[in-house]
Amino acid sequence: MKRFLFIRAMVMLVMVGASWGVIANTAYTASLPIKNEPLKEEYSRERLKAEIRVKTTETNAVEVMKKIKPGQRLPNMILKGLNGKTYDVGATRNKALVISFWASWCDPCRLEAPMLNELYSKYKDDVDVYGINVTRYDRLEDVQRFSRSLDLQFPILLDEQGTLFERFGGVAFPTHVMVDHHGQVREIIIGMLSEQELERKIESLQKKKVSLEAE
Repeated sequence: MKRFLFIRAMVMLVMVGASWGVIANTAYTASLPIKNEPLKEEYSRERLKAEIRVKTTETNAVEVMKKIKPGQRLPNMILKGLNGKTYDVGATRNKALVISFWASWCDPCRLEAPMLNELYSKYKDDVDVYGINVTRYDRLEDVQRFSRSLDLQFPILLDEQGTLFERFGGVAFPTHVMVDHHGQVREIIIGMLSEQELERKIESLQKKKVSLEAE
Protein backbone atom coordinates (compact mmCIF):
# COMPACT_ATOMS: atom_id res chain seq x y z
CA MET A 1 0.00 0.00 0.00
CA LYS A 2 2.77 2.45 0.88
CA ARG A 3 4.52 1.54 -2.34
CA PHE A 4 1.37 2.28 -4.33
CA LEU A 5 0.96 5.66 -2.63
CA PHE A 6 4.60 6.51 -3.32
CA ILE A 7 4.25 5.73 -7.06
CA ARG A 8 1.02 7.74 -7.22
CA ALA A 9 2.73 10.69 -5.54
CA MET A 10 5.62 10.50 -8.04
CA VAL A 11 3.19 10.44 -10.98
CA MET A 12 1.41 13.51 -9.60
CA LEU A 13 4.70 15.36 -9.22
CA VAL A 14 5.66 14.58 -12.83
CA MET A 15 2.25 15.76 -14.07
CA VAL A 16 2.48 18.99 -12.05
CA GLY A 17 6.01 19.61 -13.34
CA ALA A 18 4.94 19.04 -16.94
CA SER A 19 1.98 21.38 -16.51
CA TRP A 20 4.22 24.08 -15.04
CA GLY A 21 6.61 23.73 -17.97
CA VAL A 22 3.79 24.19 -20.46
CA ILE A 23 2.51 27.25 -18.56
CA ALA A 24 6.00 28.75 -18.35
CA ASN A 25 6.70 28.16 -22.06
CA THR A 26 3.32 29.63 -23.01
CA ALA A 27 4.00 32.74 -20.91
CA TYR A 28 7.49 33.18 -22.51
CA THR A 29 6.17 32.84 -26.04
CA ALA A 30 3.38 35.34 -25.40
CA SER A 31 5.90 37.89 -24.15
CA LEU A 32 8.09 37.80 -27.29
CA PRO A 33 6.08 40.23 -29.43
CA ILE A 34 6.07 42.78 -26.58
CA LYS A 35 9.82 42.49 -26.01
CA ASN A 36 10.55 42.57 -29.77
CA GLU A 37 8.33 45.54 -30.55
CA PRO A 38 11.23 48.04 -30.38
CA LEU A 39 13.25 45.71 -32.64
CA LYS A 40 10.41 45.62 -35.15
CA GLU A 41 10.16 49.41 -35.09
CA GLU A 42 13.92 49.74 -35.56
CA TYR A 43 13.82 47.24 -38.44
CA SER A 44 10.98 49.21 -40.05
CA ARG A 45 12.96 52.44 -39.73
CA GLU A 46 16.06 50.87 -41.27
CA ARG A 47 14.00 49.41 -44.09
CA LEU A 48 12.45 52.82 -44.75
CA LYS A 49 15.90 54.41 -44.78
CA ALA A 50 17.09 51.78 -47.27
CA GLU A 51 14.08 52.42 -49.50
CA ILE A 52 14.77 56.16 -49.38
CA ARG A 53 18.42 55.54 -50.31
CA VAL A 54 17.37 53.40 -53.29
CA LYS A 55 14.89 56.04 -54.46
CA THR A 56 17.51 58.77 -54.06
CA THR A 57 20.01 56.74 -56.09
CA GLU A 58 17.43 56.21 -58.81
CA THR A 59 16.65 59.94 -58.82
CA ASN A 60 20.36 60.79 -59.04
CA ALA A 61 20.74 58.41 -61.98
CA VAL A 62 17.90 60.19 -63.75
CA GLU A 63 19.44 63.59 -62.93
CA VAL A 64 22.76 62.50 -64.44
CA MET A 65 21.10 61.87 -67.80
CA LYS A 66 19.12 65.14 -67.94
CA LYS A 67 19.95 67.30 -70.93
CA ILE A 68 21.86 70.49 -70.27
CA LYS A 69 20.31 73.67 -71.60
CA PRO A 70 21.46 77.28 -71.84
CA GLY A 71 21.05 78.99 -68.50
CA GLN A 72 22.15 75.95 -66.52
CA ARG A 73 25.50 75.43 -64.84
CA LEU A 74 28.10 73.27 -66.50
CA PRO A 75 28.17 69.95 -64.59
CA ASN A 76 31.25 68.68 -62.80
CA MET A 77 32.79 65.84 -64.76
CA ILE A 78 36.35 64.53 -64.64
CA LEU A 79 37.81 63.76 -68.07
CA LYS A 80 41.26 62.50 -69.03
CA GLY A 81 43.47 64.61 -71.26
CA LEU A 82 45.80 63.47 -74.03
CA ASN A 83 48.58 65.13 -72.01
CA GLY A 84 48.01 62.66 -69.15
CA LYS A 85 46.34 65.19 -66.85
CA THR A 86 42.76 65.09 -65.59
CA TYR A 87 40.33 67.98 -65.95
CA ASP A 88 37.14 68.83 -64.11
CA VAL A 89 35.07 70.38 -66.88
CA GLY A 90 32.70 72.08 -64.45
CA ALA A 91 35.36 73.36 -62.05
CA THR A 92 35.02 76.93 -60.80
CA ARG A 93 37.09 79.30 -62.90
CA ASN A 94 37.14 83.04 -63.34
CA LYS A 95 37.37 82.63 -67.10
CA ALA A 96 34.97 81.92 -69.92
CA LEU A 97 35.16 78.48 -71.53
CA VAL A 98 34.66 77.33 -75.10
CA ILE A 99 34.05 73.60 -75.55
CA SER A 100 34.27 71.96 -78.94
CA PHE A 101 33.09 68.35 -79.23
CA TRP A 102 34.77 66.67 -82.18
CA ALA A 103 35.93 63.46 -83.87
CA SER A 104 39.05 62.84 -85.93
CA TRP A 105 37.09 61.70 -89.01
CA CYS A 106 34.98 64.89 -89.01
CA ASP A 107 36.09 67.14 -91.91
CA PRO A 108 34.51 70.35 -90.49
CA CYS A 109 36.34 69.62 -87.20
CA ARG A 110 39.63 69.46 -89.08
CA LEU A 111 38.91 72.78 -90.80
CA GLU A 112 37.85 74.44 -87.56
CA ALA A 113 40.63 73.19 -85.25
CA PRO A 114 43.36 75.59 -86.55
CA MET A 115 40.94 78.52 -86.00
CA LEU A 116 40.37 77.43 -82.40
CA ASN A 117 44.14 77.14 -82.03
CA GLU A 118 44.67 80.75 -83.13
CA LEU A 119 41.85 82.10 -80.98
CA TYR A 120 43.15 80.16 -77.98
CA SER A 121 46.60 81.73 -78.42
CA LYS A 122 44.99 85.17 -78.67
CA TYR A 123 42.52 84.93 -75.77
CA LYS A 124 43.97 82.27 -73.46
CA ASP A 125 44.45 84.75 -70.59
CA ASP A 126 40.68 85.30 -70.48
CA VAL A 127 39.19 82.22 -72.12
CA ASP A 128 39.85 78.50 -71.80
CA VAL A 129 39.31 76.21 -74.79
CA TYR A 130 38.67 72.49 -74.41
CA GLY A 131 38.60 70.26 -77.45
CA ILE A 132 36.61 67.26 -76.24
CA ASN A 133 36.98 64.20 -78.40
CA VAL A 134 34.01 61.85 -78.18
CA THR A 135 36.17 58.73 -78.14
CA ARG A 136 33.15 56.45 -78.13
CA TYR A 137 32.84 57.26 -81.84
CA ASP A 138 36.56 57.44 -82.57
CA ARG A 139 39.88 55.66 -82.11
CA LEU A 140 42.51 56.88 -79.67
CA GLU A 141 45.38 56.52 -82.17
CA ASP A 142 43.48 58.68 -84.67
CA VAL A 143 42.81 61.28 -81.97
CA GLN A 144 46.52 61.44 -81.13
CA ARG A 145 47.45 61.70 -84.81
CA PHE A 146 44.89 64.46 -85.37
CA SER A 147 46.21 66.50 -82.44
CA ARG A 148 49.86 66.10 -83.46
CA SER A 149 49.27 66.91 -87.12
CA LEU A 150 47.55 70.21 -86.29
CA ASP A 151 49.85 71.03 -83.34
CA LEU A 152 46.88 71.82 -81.10
CA GLN A 153 47.85 73.94 -78.12
CA PHE A 154 44.59 73.84 -76.15
CA PRO A 155 43.81 70.79 -73.97
CA ILE A 156 42.33 67.77 -75.74
CA LEU A 157 40.03 65.83 -73.41
CA LEU A 158 38.51 62.39 -73.91
CA ASP A 159 34.80 61.83 -73.39
CA GLU A 160 35.36 58.10 -73.57
CA GLN A 161 31.74 56.96 -73.16
CA GLY A 162 30.18 59.99 -74.83
CA THR A 163 28.29 60.81 -71.62
CA LEU A 164 28.93 64.56 -71.60
CA PHE A 165 28.33 64.83 -75.33
CA GLU A 166 24.94 63.14 -74.95
CA ARG A 167 23.95 65.57 -72.21
CA PHE A 168 24.41 68.42 -74.68
CA GLY A 169 22.22 66.75 -77.31
CA GLY A 170 24.91 64.65 -78.98
CA VAL A 171 23.70 64.78 -82.58
CA ALA A 172 26.57 66.12 -84.72
CA PHE A 173 30.20 67.22 -84.85
CA PRO A 174 31.38 69.75 -84.13
CA THR A 175 29.15 70.90 -81.29
CA HIS A 176 30.18 74.02 -79.38
CA VAL A 177 29.28 75.04 -75.85
CA MET A 178 29.85 78.62 -74.74
CA VAL A 179 30.25 78.97 -70.96
CA ASP A 180 30.61 82.24 -69.06
CA HIS A 181 33.06 82.88 -66.21
CA HIS A 182 30.40 81.82 -63.67
CA GLY A 183 30.23 78.36 -65.22
CA GLN A 184 26.81 79.01 -66.75
CA VAL A 185 26.08 77.63 -70.22
CA ARG A 186 25.25 80.52 -72.55
CA GLU A 187 24.92 78.79 -75.91
CA ILE A 188 24.97 75.35 -77.47
CA ILE A 189 25.81 75.54 -81.17
CA ILE A 190 25.69 72.56 -83.50
CA GLY A 191 27.83 72.74 -86.62
CA MET A 192 30.98 74.47 -87.80
CA LEU A 193 31.56 78.16 -87.13
CA SER A 194 33.79 80.50 -89.11
CA GLU A 195 36.75 82.13 -87.40
CA GLN A 196 34.87 85.46 -87.31
CA GLU A 197 31.82 83.83 -85.71
CA LEU A 198 33.96 82.03 -83.12
CA GLU A 199 35.75 85.27 -82.25
CA ARG A 200 32.45 87.13 -81.90
CA LYS A 201 31.20 84.43 -79.51
CA ILE A 202 34.36 84.71 -77.42
CA GLU A 203 34.20 88.50 -77.34
CA SER A 204 30.54 88.30 -76.32
CA LEU A 205 31.48 86.10 -73.35
CA GLN A 206 34.16 88.62 -72.36
CA LYS A 207 31.72 91.54 -72.60
CA LYS A 208 29.32 89.72 -70.29
CA LYS A 209 32.09 89.38 -67.74
CA VAL A 210 33.11 93.05 -68.03
CA SER A 211 29.52 94.28 -67.71
CA LEU A 212 28.89 92.07 -64.66
CA GLU A 213 32.10 93.27 -62.99
CA ALA A 214 31.12 96.90 -63.67
CA GLU A 215 27.83 96.34 -61.85
